[in-house]
Amino acid sequence: MILKNKLTKESLVLTRSEFYTKFAKEIQAALESYLRTENSKPYFKPNKPDESDFYFDLQWNFNHFGMSNWFIERI
Repeated sequence: MILKNKLTKESLVLTRSEFYTKFAKEIQAALESYLRTENSKPYFKPNKPDESDFYFDLQWNFNHFGMSNWFIERI
């Protein structure tokens, strides 16, 4: 997994387990933001969104719902 800092353009190459350990707070914040957004949508949902939906498209969700200076460039 390749991550890039938005401010310094620094790059990190991490395994998934290293990523989950190092960015645990940011992942949790992005997950909570994702769930709030999905649950507030007014249309009919056949099932409630959960963590598996978030992790299904981790790159997009982390980059758009996270408040981190880091973004996932490539998985």
